[in-house]
Amino acid sequence: MAKGSFDQQYYALLASRVREGDPDAFAELYAATYDMLYRNVYYFLRNPDDVHDALQEIYISVYKNIGSLKLDRLLLPWMKQISYHVCCDFVREAKARRDMSAELDDEAPPSSLTDEDPFRQVYDRDAWDRVSQALDRRPVKERQAFLLRYESELKLEEIADFMGVSLASVKRYINSARAALQKELAHLKP
Repeated sequence: MAKGSFDQQYYALLASRVREGDPDAFAELYAATYDMLYRNVYYFLRNPDDVHDALQEIYISVYKNIGSLKLDRLLLPWMKQISYHVCCDFVREAKARRDMSAELDDEAPPSSLTDEDPFRQVYDRDAWDRVSQALDRRPVKERQAFLLRYESELKLEEIADFMGVSLASVKRYINSARAALQKELAHLKP
């Protein structure tokens, strides 16, 4: 029997036991997946405190939502998707906190004293909204690889490990997303 087949059966069995409310099964699932999820979440967030908080949210979400898992053999990819979404939430929240902090910074010069043009800020925000909308229209794996590369600044190898795909697939996803965005957003170039 192939190793991957054994792993898939093992995780499927754990998923069904967790769904049935077996507390030992959840502890076993935690022990079996913690190192892998820690590594993936650390690639994404890079802050050990945030990593631990995110992992807590991931495992709570897994526990609460195990009933929505349609195929037990897909437990691991399902958990990776949950970790991706939790990490995206953490990144958005951190960005919002930084933006709020910058707005409240007493030592910041008035906007009239900076070289920031208010019209440029509006244009940049509008352009980013268009990029976000265009990304939302891309396939999930392309969007995920693109954002991991350019928003989270992960290395290609880290993205491949995080997504559980080959390095060639990551390059293909990113190049496809980049080409589609360049074509769709060509009118935004100054």
